[in-house]
Amino acid sequence: MLPTWARLPFLARLLVTASIALLVAGSAMLLVSARQEARDAQSDLAAELANELETLPAALAEMVVIGDFATLQQALDRFVSRPHVFRVGYRDQAGARLHSEDAALPSRAPHWFVAALEFRDLSGQARVSVGGRVYGELDLVMTAQAQANRAWTRLLHHLAILLLAVALDFFGIWLVLRNGLAPLKRLEQGTDALARGHLDTRLESEGSPELRHLIVAFNRMAEATQSAQENLARSNAELQRFAEIAAHHLQEPARRLASYAERLSGQLSGLQLDEDTRLSLEFIQQQAKRQQALVRDVQRYLAAGQARGERGAADSNALLQKVLAGLHGRIEQLGARLVVEALPRVDLDAPRLAELFALLLENALRQGQPGRPLEIAVRGRARNGMVICQVADNGAGIAPEYRERVFRVFERLSSAGSGTGVGLAIVRRTVESVGGRVWIEETPGGGCTVNFELPTGEAT
Repeated sequence: MLPTWARLPFLARLLVTASIALLVAGSAMLLVSARQEARDAQSDLAAELANELETLPAALAEMVVIGDFATLQQALDRFVSRPHVFRVGYRDQAGARLHSEDAALPSRAPHWFVAALEFRDLSGQARVSVGGRVYGELDLVMTAQAQANRAWTRLLHHLAILLLAVALDFFGIWLVLRNGLAPLKRLEQGTDALARGHLDTRLESEGSPELRHLIVAFNRMAEATQSAQENLARSNAELQRFAEIAAHHLQEPARRLASYAERLSGQLSGLQLDEDTRLSLEFIQQQAKRQQALVRDVQRYLAAGQARGERGAADSNALLQKVLAGLHGRIEQLGARLVVEALPRVDLDAPRLAELFALLLENALRQGQPGRPLEIAVRGRARNGMVICQVADNGAGIAPEYRERVFRVFERLSSAGSGTGVGLAIVRRTVESVGGRVWIEETPGGGCTVNFELPTGEAT
C-alpha cells in the first residue's frame, strides 16, 4: 500500500486525503446528529405513550361500564390507526380480552442503524376504573419504526448532500491546484531541458509567490550553469589547443633526434667502439624512437574525442577485416588463433572505429605467454539501443585492482613492454565521446576481455 501511495502524484494524494478527511468528518457529524435525533424521538414517543395511557381509560370508561364490547372493539380499532400506535388490548376482570393491532410498517432502516441508535418500541399498561372500581386493564404498544425510517431517510439525504459537497470540493481543489501547480510542470520540463544540455532554457515567472521565487532561483541556476559551462568549454578548448600545439612542436625535435641518432650510428658503424659507447648509442636510438611514439600517441589521444569523419552506421565487420589484414603478418608471426563473430553496426565514424579495433587487437597480441598458443576472440551483440563489443584473449590477464588504472594515460603494467601506455586511454576517450563506456573483465579460463559499449547504428 505504501509504495503505491508513494508513487501517486502529489495532487492525487492531496485530493484523496482531503476527500477522506471530509467524508470521515461529515459522516461522524451526521451520525452524531442522527443519534441526537433518535434520543429526541424516543423521548417524544415516551411522552406520547404516557399521555395516551392517561387519557385512553377515561375515553373507554363508559363502554367498559355498560359492557358494550362491540363498540369498545370499534373504538380500539380506530385508536390503533393513530400515528405511532401499533397495538392496544383490553382485559376485563373476568378474563375477557379485546385486541387490535395495526399493520407493521415496512422497515427501510437497516438493523444495525436501528440497534446503534437505539430506536425501541415502548409499551405500558393502565387500569380502567370508575368510582374506585377497577373494570379492567389496557395494554398499549407504541412503535418507533416510523421515526427510525424517517431518521434513516434523512441520513441518506444528508449523505448525498455530503457526497455532493465532497465532489464539488474535490473538483475545486483539483481545478485550483491544477492551475496553481502548472508552473511546477513547466519547471520540471525546464529542468529536463537543462539536463539535456539546453543551457539557454529560461522560465517565465508565474504562479504563487513561492513558485515565483522558485522559478527565479531556477533561472539564476541556469544562468550560472550556462556561464560555468561556457567557461569550462572555453578553458577545455584552450587546453586542447595548447596540448595539440605542444605535441606538434615536440614532434619535430623528436623526429630530428631519432634522425640524427640514426645518422650518428651510421657514421660510427665502421669504427671500433667500446661497449659503453655502443650501448649509449643504442640507448639514444631507442629513446628517440620511444619519444616519437609517445608524442604520436599523445596526438592520437587528443584527437580521439573528435569525429574524423561522418558519424553513421559504420560497417563494423568490414572495418575489422581491414584492421586484421594490416595485422596479418604479426598474427602469423605469433601463431595467434582468431575467432571473429559477426558484429552489429555502430554509430561511430569509421576512422575512430578502425582505430578502436586496431588498439585492442594490438593490446591482445601483446598478452601471449610462452608455451601457450595465443587465442583472441572478437564478438558483439546489440542490447537496448547499444552495441557491446568484446575483444578477449587467453593471456596473462589483468588483476582486478589494475583494471581501471590501465585506462589512464601512460599507465603500463610492465615497463618491459613495447607500448606507450596511451592505447587504452585512447579507447576510453573515443568510446566516452559518443556516450559509451569501456571496462575489463576476466576471460573464462584465464586472460582478460575488454568490453566497449557504443550506440547502435541500426535504424529504429
